[in-house]
Amino acid sequence: MVTSETSPRPGRPRDADKDLAVLIAARQLLAEVGYPQTTVVAIAKRAGVNSPAIYRRWPTRQALLEEAIHGPGAYAPPEPTGDLRADLATWVRIFLARADSPAARAGVPGLLADSQTEEARRRLLAIGAPVRKAFAELLAGAVDDGRIAPGADAELVFEILAGTTTFHALSRGGEEAERFVSRMADALYALVTAG
Repeated sequence: MVTSETSPRPGRPRDADKDLAVLIAARQLLAEVGYPQTTVVAIAKRAGVNSPAIYRRWPTRQALLEEAIHGPGAYAPPEPTGDLRADLATWVRIFLARADSPAARAGVPGLLADSQTEEARRRLLAIGAPVRKAFAELLAGAVDDGRIAPGADAELVFEILAGTTTFHALSRGGEEAERFVSRMADALYALVTAG
């Protein structure tokens, strides 16, 4: 049977509460026992669901752990304030906090080691797409109101933000966090104002 995107899918609809319970269980286990021991069976047991229910929602363990670490969490993209330097500092602070979470510190190295396929890379980019879009809109707004000149490569600046904060969190944790936030925001601001 052929279905369109608007046709209902067979079976029961996804239960958002179960999805959230699974993601929380995955984050907890990553922090408690590490990446190798955070198995689908352990996550299912902690979340109070069965393993087939997890595989109906996520195609692989890696896809589940990617979403648990990089997917929706406690930090929504911040609203622009009109002060681009302050906004960039807020973005750095949020990225650093997410990357310094116990689940991320335990899971990111394992995910990077396991992300060898094009499918895994596409999945990771899709998870981060809304955040990338919000960051690009921040810079576009600054161009539109004349705070910065056109020409800043939002994608490159986002990669610098994400990569640098992740490396800092993995190698230094929250060490001198506010100093790092200030220095990183200054660097990003210089980069985007240079065009």
